[in-house]
Order: sequence, then C-alpha cells, then structure tokens
Amino acid sequence: MRRRTFLQTAGAVALRAQTASEGAIYLTDLDRCRPAAALSAKPSRGRWRMLPFEAEGAKGTMLVAGQNTGAPEIRYSPKRSGVYEIWFGLRSYGGGEDMTQLLAKLSGDQAFSRLIHRGEDRARVDEYYWKTADLSGQDVVFRQWRRQLVSIDPNSVANPCSGVWLAYIKLVPVAAEPVSKANKRLYGHHDAWSYTYEYRPTSVADIKRELEPFRDTDFARIYWEGGMGDRMYLPTKTGVPATDHWIGDPYRVGDRLAAESWQALKRQGIDPFQTALDYAHALGMEFHATYRPAGFHFPVPEDEWNTGGIYDKHPEWRGRDKQGRPTPRLSYAFREVREAALGFVKEMLAYPVDGVCIAYNRRPPLVEYEKPVLDSFRQATGFDATQLDGRDPRWLKHRAGVLTQFMRELRLMVGAKPITAIVMSSERENLFQAMDLEAWIAEGLVNTIVPYTSVERLTSTADSWDDPRDLGFFVRITRGTKCELAPNMMPRLMPPETYLKRAKAIYDLGVERLFFWDTNARYHFDPSWSVLRRLGQKDRLPVPSRPGKKLLKLGDWDLTYATPG
Repeated sequence: MRRRTFLQTAGAVALRAQTASEGAIYLTDLDRCRPAAALSAKPSRGRWRMLPFEAEGAKGTMLVAGQNTGAPEIRYSPKRSGVYEIWFGLRSYGGGEDMTQLLAKLSGDQAFSRLIHRGEDRARVDEYYWKTADLSGQDVVFRQWRRQLVSIDPNSVANPCSGVWLAYIKLVPVAAEPVSKANKRLYGHHDAWSYTYEYRPTSVADIKRELEPFRDTDFARIYWEGGMGDRMYLPTKTGVPATDHWIGDPYRVGDRLAAESWQALKRQGIDPFQTALDYAHALGMEFHATYRPAGFHFPVPEDEWNTGGIYDKHPEWRGRDKQGRPTPRLSYAFREVREAALGFVKEMLAYPVDGVCIAYNRRPPLVEYEKPVLDSFRQATGFDATQLDGRDPRWLKHRAGVLTQFMRELRLMVGAKPITAIVMSSERENLFQAMDLEAWIAEGLVNTIVPYTSVERLTSTADSWDDPRDLGFFVRITRGTKCELAPNMMPRLMPPETYLKRAKAIYDLGVERLFFWDTNARYHFDPSWSVLRRLGQKDRLPVPSRPGKKLLKLGDWDLTYATPG
C-alpha cells in the first residue's frame, strides 16, 4: 500500500484516539483491549491498569502493570490491513527498581517476543521497533513478563513480575521488502541454558521465543549449544542430562528453575534441541550445533553438574600442571577423552544440523603437561618439557598438535559439513592454549574462525576490536583460503553507535562476517538491537535513532511541574 493511499484510508477510518504524523499512526486507545474484564481504572491484582496520559503529539490510555499485578493476556485489534512497521511506546519506572518487560505477538504468530526497556527518564516515552508485518485480520497480543518461582502455582503472588508501561502502538505503512540474502552475513550464538536459568521455559512456544527475534534480520546462522563436556542439552544417550535431578539443594534460584525446566520438558517429551533446530530452519537460518570441549568439571557451587560423569569415573585422564599435580579438568592429550568428546558431538550430528562449532573460548586449557604429550615431545626433541620455559616455542608448537589431532578426528567424523572454531585473542594466546590455527586452515580442518575477543584471558566485559589492527593475524591467515573470518563483537551490550563504528572498521579490513556471542542477551528490541539486526548491510549500514515523545501528563500529575527532593 502506498503512503498516500494509506493516509487517505487512515483518514477515512478516523478511529478514536489516533494521531497521524509523517505517515505514522499512533494507536493510543489501549482501553479497547479485550477482554474488558482484564482492565481496571484502579490498581488491581490480575488486571491491567488504564492510566490517562498526554505526550507531545499524542494522548490516550496507557496500560500499566506492576511487579505484583500478574496481569493476564489481552488483545488489541488495530483494525488495519496491509504491511506496517510496528513500534511500541514504552516507559519504565526505572530508578534501579524496575524495567519494563513486555511480551508481544501477533495473533497469527507461533511465539511471543520479549521487549525490554531500561529507560530512566520517567518523563519520556521511548519508541521501540518490533517488526514489520501484514496486519490484515490480526490482533496484537500482550502478556506481562512473570518469573515463575513457585513451581506448583503459576499465579502465586510470590512469582515476581516485571513492570509494564505501554503508552501506544505506532504503525508506519511500508512496502513489503524481503531481507536480501546478500545481507545475511551475521552469525548469532545461544548458550541453550541461561534462558532455562532465568525464565523456566516449559513449552515448545517458550523455546521458539528464544529464536523469534531473528525473524527478518541479517542473521544467517544460529550457533545453538548442544552440550559442554559430558553435560548435554538434548536427550542424551551417553552424557549427563541437564535435569540435575540428583542435586538435592540447588545453590541459586536460577539453578532450581533450570532443573525444573529441563525436567518438565523431559516429562512432556519435548526435545529443545530439535525444537530450536526446526524453528531456526523455519526462519530461514542455518543451525550449527555448538559444543564446549572443556565442560567436564566445574567449581563450587556447580561441582554437582557432572556427577557420575567421565571426570568422576576416570581420574587418570585428568590434567597435570608443570609440577605433575592434578588439575580440575580432563586432558585431550588422552585419546579416550577426545573419543568421548567426539561421541557427544556425534549425538548432535544425529540431527539435521548445518554445521558443527567447537567453542574453545570457555575454560581452557585442554592440554597441559600430561604424560602422553610429555613422552611424545621427549621422543621428538630429546627435551623434558617440564624443564623448559612454559612459552618455549618448540614445546608450544608440539603441544598444539594434540588439538590439531582432535580437529582431524572431528573432520573425519563430520565430513563435508562446515566446522567453526571459537578461539582466543591473538596468535600468541592461541598457541599458548594449544591452538595452531594456521595448521587447521592449511589442512582444511576449519571453515570459520571466530576470535572471541581482542583481550587476553577471554575477558567478556572489555571492548573487543576497538583497534581493528588487532585482527591483523586473523585476516592474514584466512585471506585467500577457504576459511572465513567472523570476529565476535563484545561486550554483549553496547550503544548502537559503538556497534556501527566497530562493524564499519571490521568491514573495512575486508572481513565479510560478524559473530555475536550470547545474542540472546542482546535482542531486546531496543535501539541497539534495531542497529545490530541490520549490520549485515555493510554497504549501507543503518543509522541509529532513538525516537520517542516527551511525556507531559500521567494520571492527574503534570510532569512539567517539578518539585525538589
């Protein structure tokens, strides 16, 4: 529908409480939501509060739900046909006490989206872009976000809710433009566990919600974790399940919620790995099974996760430091450990995955000073590695052969499917952690290299690639090869301007792909996500914006009237 035609139609309809400006339609009559019994003019548990508001260029009814409300699902009929951009006008109570978390979907959607607003200006309504969709015959469905802490009673007041301040829906008519496949150059990652810790998903729809934000974006792949060590996030036949049913007293609330989630999914016969895979494919994304090779043992309070697993059964396969003391990890210098890890990857390959990823960026090292590698080094060089400097290049190069052998064994099992490796910050740090990337590329053992960060020791909170020259080593070893480079952008949360600056600098190096670890911690539909989701358009990168309106009156309070203290 063309803009002029749309405006003429909108003007003819002239629904109550709508304001049109520059092609946008503001639907502020949220008191039309149904069922009417779910709405109240006064604060009432189990009902959305209708609060009159005035803002610059808009006035109507804001819907409010508090931390104790437990508001029910409601529907709003926009009474529109055709394709529109859909935005929500959101406010938060803020002050470090609350942030708006709104669940939204169209009535024809399979899964909700979760929008998170962290604004601190109580006198402003921010406009968050949700998606572009055909509204013909569709309602917008809303839910309040609730964390179910009381497992036997989802409606208990002890289940905390996030506040919601929804002022309006903004619609902008557009021509339907499909996302160009040429722009799908972004790779996302999901750890497949933290959402069970935070949200206690218990249904297929809950799992699909984790992937819904990728719809119609520049993301080509999702790297979904299937396991770490012998702890598996799928119905495993050989590993340790994530149900944690043997742990009598989970330390953190989230640990209990995760256990309840995995147990509930198992009882219902829901395979979250298969569900995620199917929905990713439905969204037009590749699904790459991701495995953390260092997850066989964890420190307190997570030391019970792998109870009865390989670490407990085979202390002879544990690592050794330079003094010969055991270390709390299994070593890939032992053939049996490599075979076990490959067995867990093989469980993932039983699904129709599009590729395999080894996440070396968690809990290295995988090989230290174990007898097999010490003996082979002495045989090859005549030296005792325990008497050499820990960074002796002869020792490091030889020790790296252990993981090169693991990659050879992985390639033999995987065949032609692409293999991704998430690695350390530099040539020096990778070799110190026994990763000879140049050897992997030369032998065709890896198809995508993802340097996790430019900061040593896998520091996730530091800015990565602030100086694009830090990528020089990776650009050099991948240029002219069949291995692509996809730098990971950290930290997880950055302003949209920072995303743009980093992406442009990386693209200017000739890099064609970008990677985002823990994308599920980034896709909140805020201004940063609006930019991130379109970073695949390297030749016309998106322009960041923070649209919104100054809030003038809320209830009977004039927000332009200020009082001290």
